[in-house]
Amino acid sequence: MDFNQVMEENNIRHAIVGEVQTSLRDILGGLTKTRLASLARTYSIPGRSKMKQSELIQAVHEALVDLNRLESTILLLDAEEWELFASAVDRKSKQDNYVPYGFYAFLLDRGLLFTYFHEGALHLVIPEEVRAAYARLNTPEFREARGRRALVYQYLLALTHLYGVFQPEKLVDIFNGQNADELTLEEFHGHLDDILQREREFVLQDGWLVDAGLAQSGEEGELEALLERIQGKPYYVPEQAELLRYTDDGYFEMTPQLEALKKFVVGSMGLDEKMAHYLVDDIQLACSMEAPMQGLIYEFERRELVFDNEEQVRQVAQLLVDVSNHTRLWSNCGHTPAELGTGKSSTIPTVMGRTSKTPIRVVKVGRNDPCPCGSGKKYKKCCGQ
Repeated sequence: MDFNQVMEENNIRHAIVGEVQTSLRDILGGLTKTRLASLARTYSIPGRSKMKQSELIQAVHEALVDLNRLESTILLLDAEEWELFASAVDRKSKQDNYVPYGFYAFLLDRGLLFTYFHEGALHLVIPEEVRAAYARLNTPEFREARGRRALVYQYLLALTHLYGVFQPEKLVDIFNGQNADELTLEEFHGHLDDILQREREFVLQDGWLVDAGLAQSGEEGELEALLERIQGKPYYVPEQAELLRYTDDGYFEMTPQLEALKKFVVGSMGLDEKMAHYLVDDIQLACSMEAPMQGLIYEFERRELVFDNEEQVRQVAQLLVDVSNHTRLWSNCGHTPAELGTGKSSTIPTVMGRTSKTPIRVVKVGRNDPCPCGSGKKYKKCCGQ
């Protein structure tokens, strides 16, 4: 089964099978009472448990076209969700069988978008009444507010991915150093309160903004140890264009050291470009997690890569140390060990190698590739965890 087929089947599971409806009242009229009750619960409609189906339809209809509620929901959209909404709001339906479910799941949950599968095609529909309400909402003032919220959210993502943990004051300071329209701490907390109405990649914990994985799934004492390690260290703050690249959780600098490693494994160990890309990608991730040398060598071993001799092991070990010393770390507030003068020297690792070449197994899904499950998330954030 190929990737597109998985995506399509996942979309069909969440779609209404039948002729496409575009009127909100017609759409709501075709929903089950359970689905209507779910939408009523989402919008905290009072008395919903005692309503008849016709009453639920009317109450949900009113909630979905209410401009204040519509604005609040749209301001919660992330970049992919907003792009999809913007591409569909000016047409009766958008046809795309292979759109990642994760790109529209929140819109579906909020009733701003419905999907239909009809005659082999998946249609994404923003109801006519919602489109009309958005047309009234879409003023210059709204666009400015949405742009402001989106920029603050970008900084939240970028700093989370680069630092792992930071205080709100640090974000405000960095933001104001890179933008003319100053952000106050009070305004920031207003944005943050709204943004955290949804599950995000970060949480607010004891006055710190913390990577959600670290806060919720980290080992006991891991966060406290990180907070201790960053004490007194300066923050690495790149220029805005570079900083905002970190909004992508898979972004990292392709350093000269990584390029040298890739060149070596292609030229001296016979890897093809695709395999070398995945190897370097995984080694960079391991270095960012401060894996020991043996952990880096494991990336070679699990691919059944063979070292020809001890000299080749030495060469690879030195390349790996160079990569590690030039990798940005949470424990260094985004700096590399080399930048803070704490780089390590090379050691000869223990290698469980073979004496002859064997076929190389290609890892077909990289950590930054879309997850084959169709969630819309990256593989490392979904089934690759």
